[in-house]
Formats: sequence, structure tokens, C-alpha cells
Amino acid sequence: MDKWTICNKTADFSAIINEFGFSEVMARLLVNRDLRTGEEIRAFLTPSISNLHSPHLLKNLDEAVDLVIDKMRAGKKIRIVGDYDVDGIMATYVLNDALTRAGADADWYIPHRIRDGYGLNVEIIRQAGREGIDTIITCDNGIAALDASIEAEKLGMTLVVTDHHEIPEKLPHAAFIVDPKQEDDHYPCREICGAVLAAKFAEVLFEKLGTDADISEYLEFMAMATICDVVPLKGENRTIAKLGLAKLEKTDNPGLRSLMEQTEISDGHINEYHVGFIMGPCFNATGRIDNAGLALELLNARNKQDADRLALECKKLNEDRKQMTSEQEEIAFSILDARADALDRVIVLELPDCHESILGILAGRVKERYNRPAIIVTKSGTDYKGSARSILAYNIFEELSVCSEYLVKFGGHPMAAGLTVASGKLEEFTRAINEKCSLTEDDMSRKILIDAQASFNLFNEKVLSEIEMLAPFGQGNPAPLFAEKGLRCRSIKYIGKTNNYLRFRLINSCGYEFTATSFSDASETVERLTAKYGKADVEKAFTGGSNNISMTVAFVPKINDYHGASEIQMNIRNIKW
Repeated sequence: MDKWTICNKTADFSAIINEFGFSEVMARLLVNRDLRTGEEIRAFLTPSISNLHSPHLLKNLDEAVDLVIDKMRAGKKIRIVGDYDVDGIMATYVLNDALTRAGADADWYIPHRIRDGYGLNVEIIRQAGREGIDTIITCDNGIAALDASIEAEKLGMTLVVTDHHEIPEKLPHAAFIVDPKQEDDHYPCREICGAVLAAKFAEVLFEKLGTDADISEYLEFMAMATICDVVPLKGENRTIAKLGLAKLEKTDNPGLRSLMEQTEISDGHINEYHVGFIMGPCFNATGRIDNAGLALELLNARNKQDADRLALECKKLNEDRKQMTSEQEEIAFSILDARADALDRVIVLELPDCHESILGILAGRVKERYNRPAIIVTKSGTDYKGSARSILAYNIFEELSVCSEYLVKFGGHPMAAGLTVASGKLEEFTRAINEKCSLTEDDMSRKILIDAQASFNLFNEKVLSEIEMLAPFGQGNPAPLFAEKGLRCRSIKYIGKTNNYLRFRLINSCGYEFTATSFSDASETVERLTAKYGKADVEKAFTGGSNNISMTVAFVPKINDYHGASEIQMNIRNIKW
């Protein structure tokens, strides 16, 4: 059952309206985001690069950079070891670009998802040793690489860890660890991603070497990683995302430009959707079903011909990934829907023929559908590889820690984790993680936070342009959500390639008629309407006839541009049944 809550934060709305000339809707949205003073509002709406925190506040960063500069000057070989997701790819690119520009003898390696698994491991260390590598710098991984760090120590190699993941019980043996989540690290924004950490490293490197390069050169890469890694878009992260999206629109990186062309992202306004749902998945696909090195080659491409070829490969891999995901998602939902009345509080599902690379996507889809933590696994050798996605009330990293006796390894965040379940232990693990689970029915209710009750006729182009100033939207800064009740249904029609969505014509209590689109599963919505109002009224609505259907909806107002005509329409996010 979904639970709606209206945000009722109060403040002097008239003062905000008078100072900025905003609508009452915008004033309420600002207060709901705890922005009350003129200074707070201006800082949020017009972030500046000067708002970024000093990198020198990060524990061990100065010392780590000093060490790397010494290695550079001694002519030592340095290898960057990254990760195969967007954050890891961007972090590797930033760090390699900075070190190369600084004159280091540096190269990079991103583990192969299937062959190497996640992060730094013993074999990667041994291979580096055979190739004469003196120093390894990790980015977006390494904090859990205890065994690999011990191997590096044995071989006389120097290890520097830069990571942003949760701190494990046993730290790796490294010369320096830079991770804002360390207990005694007082960096103001603990939730920066790996690519931002890499850019902070680059900033200090350039400063110490006296070069004129600065962190702004990496803003688009930092923004892509920040958005795709779903870190909270507050404070410094918001500044990076907003400024980085603006820089992405006019980036001079041939690879990014080609990818935008291949995915038909037009010049002009690029927002968080284009990054999170179009470009980001193309980068992720390389690491999921091929090798993320392809994505690094794209970012490093120096001419349009190479960039176009590599961008097309990335796009094709993403199309293949979509097909694989769709097939396995259908299998997962059919299994879980069959046990809908007896679902565990923590869903653990084995998909025997599933490609390891899409486990995280599937875990996210299952979590969204059933609103409870989901762990999807598949057989890998004698063990089970898995990915977990969680809900706000359940820290998946901590809960896996409690059940670590059944795991070969694990790592991640409160909301997402990767794990390997030991051979023959899957059933015991499933039972244990559920026995230790304290989630209540209330915890597993989907929480719908409404910014305000508002008649749809209040939304005009001025109000929508004000709302757009709050973007980019995402984790920690969701798109504003409104609610209106007593909406009479004029008509319903199916839309979408497979008639999987619905478009309504609705009339509110003011007599205002408008279009509303629901991107939820059409069959489920029709089934619920039929259960509440009867088959006859639903059929009448589909033929435009008079009916008794009345709706209360949570919605986002949007401008829909179609064939040169603009219409403000309602995007339905939830229906109160």
C-alpha cells in the first residue's frame, strides 16, 4: 500500500515571493527543500564553482599526491585501477588524463566484470608486478581489497587507495587511503563519488606542480558520474551536477560529442535524464557485456572518425543489454508474482541463466516493483554472484555484514551492494538475512511525498520555468510532486509501442480540462479502475462516453512539445486508490 504524505513546512512565503518575484508554488517548493533565506536560495539556484570544498580537507590527500609526485619524478611506472561502471570509467579517465598531463609514466586498467570481478584483486597485482609497475592508484574501488593489498606489499609495490565506498572492518595495507567515509575524515560532503574524488586528486596535483589546469576542466565527467552513481544531489554534488551539465552541452571531448550524436541527443539543453538514462547506460553497457576499456577509448578518442566508431559500438552494446534485461525481467516477475502473497521481506532470487552483468539492473527493477530489498544472484562456478538494491529503511551493506559468514565477499553502499554467496549456502543465506530483518509493513509501504496540493490550472509556463530552476533532479532532490483530488475522467486511451501506457483527459473542480499521461503499467491501472468503478464505466471511458470515474493523483507538470505545438500536461506518478 502506498502512503501519501503532504509536505507542510512553513515559512514566510510572502517574503520569498516579494524578494524574488516567484509564484507561491515556487516559494513552497523552496521552503520544502529547507531554503528560507535569500542567501540559501541564491546559493541553491545559482551554484558557483567557488562553492566547491577545498580538496585539502580530505584526509591523506595531500600526502598521497606528494607520494605520487615523488614517484613521477623518479620515473616509476604508475597504474590506475578503476571500475567498470560510469563512475569508475569517469574516475579512471580523469586520473589518467591528469597524471599524463603532469608527465607521469602512467597507464590504466579496468577489471573485466566476468574474468576479474569487481575491483583490485591479487591477480591484477601480480600482472602489474610482471609488467614492472611500481605504484598502483585505485579509483572508485580498493577500500575492500585487503588480499590484493597484502600481495602488493609482498611484491614491494606501493598502493594508494582512492575510494568512496563504505569502510570495511579491515582496511587494505596501503601507503595512503583517501575515502571521505573514514571515521576521522572531516570533509564536508561525505557522499561524493569516485570521479569527484579523482578530480580532487587532480586539483591538488596541478596545484603542487604549479600548472594552470584546474578542476573545471573535468566538470562534465564529474557530473556524469555524480548523476549515474545516484549520490545525493545536495550541496557540492548539486553544484557539480548543475555546472557539469551546462559544460556537457558544449564539451570539446570528441567521444562525448559523438555519443550524443549517436543517441540523438540534440544540441542545447541536456538534463539529468539524458545522462542517467541515455548516455550513462551506453558507458555501463561496455563494462556489463564487453570491456569497459572500450568506454575509456571513446573518452580518449582524438578525432571524429574514431569517436563515431567507438560511440556506435557503445550504443550497440547498450541495445544488446536492453534485450537481455527485458528477457530476464519477464522471468523474474513471473516467478515473484506467483509468490506475491508470500514474498520474503528481503527478496533473494536466483536466475540460473542470467548474465552476471545485468544482475544489478534486475535487482533495481524488482526493488521498485515490490518496494522491498532485492538480491538477484546467478551461478558463477560453484558460488553465486549477486547484486543487491535496497529501500531507505534498510541498510543493505550493514545487513550483509551481519550475514557475512555465508559470503565469499561483498561491498557497497546502504542502498546498493555486490556480493558472492558461498557454494551451497544460498538457502541458508536467504533464511538468515530474512530472520535478521526487522522491516515492518510500514517500512515496505511506498512513501509518496507530495510537495503541495495544487489545482492543475495553476501551472503555466512561468511556474514551470521556475520549477526547472530546481533541477537537476535525482536522489536527495526529487522532482517536485503535486496532488489534486476529484478529477473527473473525460476519456482514456492506450499509448506506447505496445499499448503499455495510458493517456487520460481529465477535468478538475475548476472545470479545467487537460491531458494526463501515466507511464505505469497500463494493464494494472485498468485492472484497478475496473475493480473500483466496474467494467461498464471503464469501457465508457475508453470510448469517450459519460462515466463515473473520479481520480486523486500525484503528478509532475510538464511541457509536451509535439509537432511544433506546446501543451502543459500532467505526468501521473501515482494514483490514490
